[in-house]
Amino acid sequence: MKKIKVSDLFFCLKRVFTASCISFLFLHANASHSQNFPNRPIKIIVPYPPGAVGDIMIRIVTQRLSEKFKQGFVIENKSGGGGLAATEGVAKSNPDGYTLLFNGPNHVTNLGLYKKVPYDPVNDFVPVSYVAYSQTILVVHPKTGIKTAQQLIDTAKSRPMELNYGSSGNGTGSALKMQMLMRVTGIKMTHITYRGSSQGIVAQAAGEIDTSFVSTPVVLEFIRNGKLTPLMVNGTQRYPGLPDVPTSKELGLQDSDVEVWFGLFAPKNTPPSTVKILSDEIQLVLKEASTVERFSTIGLTVVGSNSAQFAEFVKSEAQRWPRLIQEFGIKAE
Repeated sequence: MKKIKVSDLFFCLKRVFTASCISFLFLHANASHSQNFPNRPIKIIVPYPPGAVGDIMIRIVTQRLSEKFKQGFVIENKSGGGGLAATEGVAKSNPDGYTLLFNGPNHVTNLGLYKKVPYDPVNDFVPVSYVAYSQTILVVHPKTGIKTAQQLIDTAKSRPMELNYGSSGNGTGSALKMQMLMRVTGIKMTHITYRGSSQGIVAQAAGEIDTSFVSTPVVLEFIRNGKLTPLMVNGTQRYPGLPDVPTSKELGLQDSDVEVWFGLFAPKNTPPSTVKILSDEIQLVLKEASTVERFSTIGLTVVGSNSAQFAEFVKSEAQRWPRLIQEFGIKAE
């Protein structure tokens, strides 16, 4: 049997002791971080302009989180470019829980739209919570004379490319919905993009574009004052605020549905304890009757998942959408 030298034994014990100390310090630092989190304002990057549905949604949530944490939340809107720069910036930020991302479908659809995406939507982030999803409404400008979804389809078929539709750009929920509707019905229309849904809806109300899919929080006031005509609500249930508007399921157009979801992300390597604090508090806020009512009033459906549940959802979306985008031949503009 080979004899063990005292010096070798001492070296091994030293390595074990050093590793134990490092592990202890790491765990202690994490525990200390969590106990003190948050101790300064938290910045949330939103790759949408002010007034867009994602912007509206996160401001409702952070209003209550500010009260609970006794800390401020800074919403920084960085729209444009499909959210690539904004999302990449958060992916490369310090993973301490103080810089977060509030994103929607383009978080994963960009994989199918661009040859090179400067971040991995699954591996570069820790999903915190799936907050909610938005119902969208197919609307037209009154000047078109169109009153129903079928009339829109018939008009577009008889005059290919003459009608136009607006969106915030390829890969966004509004564009994907229209592109899927065109594929399902065989119609063709001209695409006009705007820098955000709020800019697009103003342009449509002014008569610059004929039709679009718009989230309920953004479009309701324009419908109520008669500047836009609603044709269809995506989903299986009618929107309570517009009880006479049929759903895509009722019209046999459910295959064109795209769920416009939104959730909160942290950079990878953010301490799990910090992610749990954020996720737990968000879920509590989303269970409050006042929050549910505010969301419902503007056509938003609360989800409020935990981190693991949201991670599974994002992973499935990241596999699903690039394949569909390639199949549909959709390109970034």
